[in-house]
Amino acid sequence: MADSGLLVGIFMTGGMVGNALMTAALHLWPDTWQKLRSWLRWCLFCDVCSAVCYVLVLQHVAFLGPWALFCLLLCRFCGGLGMGSTGQLAAVVIAQVTKAEELPNQMQRLQFWQSLGLGMGPPVAACALWAYDALPWQLGTRRAAACGVLVLLQALTALAARCPAHLAPVGSPPPQSGSKISSGGRSHLIGACWLLCALRGYAVAGAEVGTAVLLETGYGWTSRSIGLMIGWAFIASVPLRFAYTRLKDRLSTGLWIRVMSLCAIAGTCFLFSSASAVGLNLVLADLIIFPALYLGEGLTRGLMMQMVQDQAAVSVNTASFVAIAINNLARTLAPWLARFSISAGQPEEGQNLFAWGQLLCCVLFLVVFEVGIQRAS
Repeated sequence: MADSGLLVGIFMTGGMVGNALMTAALHLWPDTWQKLRSWLRWCLFCDVCSAVCYVLVLQHVAFLGPWALFCLLLCRFCGGLGMGSTGQLAAVVIAQVTKAEELPNQMQRLQFWQSLGLGMGPPVAACALWAYDALPWQLGTRRAAACGVLVLLQALTALAARCPAHLAPVGSPPPQSGSKISSGGRSHLIGACWLLCALRGYAVAGAEVGTAVLLETGYGWTSRSIGLMIGWAFIASVPLRFAYTRLKDRLSTGLWIRVMSLCAIAGTCFLFSSASAVGLNLVLADLIIFPALYLGEGLTRGLMMQMVQDQAAVSVNTASFVAIAINNLARTLAPWLARFSISAGQPEEGQNLFAWGQLLCCVLFLVVFEVGIQRAS
C-alpha cells in the first residue's frame, strides 16, 4: 500500500500521545497505577475498537471514497493511543511492584515480550493471507486485520482472568550500591540510560527499514518475504532470552549489557555489501542486532529504574515517559536517514554508507554504557 509509511507514522504519533496522556494521569493521580485492571481494560478497549473500525473501513472503502484514508489514519491513531498508554502504565507498574535488585531482569522481560509481539505480527498476517484460499467466505483485504481483533479480544479475556484489581508497592529501599551514588551522579546515570534508549530505537528502526529497502531494491525480494524475515528477526529474541534466563547468574548485569553490545556490533558487519551476494547477510544481521539490542537496552532501563526515586527530581513516571518518548523519536528519524543513506551514490556505496551508520550507532551504545553508566556506578 502506498500509504503504509503514513499509517505507521500516525500509529507512532498516537503512541506518543497515549504515552503523554498516561504520564499526565499518573502525575495528577499518583495511585492510578494501583488500579491496573481498570486502566488496562480501557487501553485494550481502545485497541479493540481501533482494530474493529479498521476492518469495517476496509470493508467499505468504495463507499467512503476519499474519506477512506482519513478513517484508516484515525483508526491507526486510536490504536497507537492504546499502545502508548499501555506501555507507559506497564513500565511504571513494574517499577513500583518490583524489588530494586530485580528491576533489570523484569524490565528486560518487558522488552522481550514487546519484541516478541512485534515479531508475531508479520507471520500471523502472512498465515491469514495464505489461508485465504481455503476459507469458504470472502474476506478481501480485511482478512489480515481481522487477526488483530481476535488477538486483542484474547488479551481482554486474559486480563479479566489474570490481572489483579488492586496492586500495592513493594516498599523496599534501593540496594546499598545505589545509595552510594550522589544526586548528581544519579542524574548522570539516568541521562545516559535515556541516550541508550534513543540509540536502541534508532539502530533497530534503521536496520528494519534499511534492510527491507535493500532486500527489495537490491536483491529482488517480495514484500511478503521481507515482512516475514523482519518478523522472524524479532522472534529471534526467544532463544536469546532462553540463554539469558539459564545463564543470567553467571554474569553481572553490566557484563551482560557489554556482551549484548558486542553482539550487536558484530551483527552490523553483515550489513556491508561485501558480506553476501544474495541478501542473506542482511537477514543474519537483523537476527543478531534486534534481540541483542532489545535485551541490552532492557537491562539498562532496569538500571535506570533502580536509580529513580519518587522523592527525587526525576520520578519513575517521568523517567519512563522520557525513555519511551526519545525512543519513539529516534524510531521516527531512523527510517528517513536509512533511506537517505541507501539512496546516496551507487547501490553498493549506499549500502555500505548505511552499514557504517548502523555500526557507529551500535559502537556508541557500548561507549555510552561504558562511560556514562559502568564507570559512573
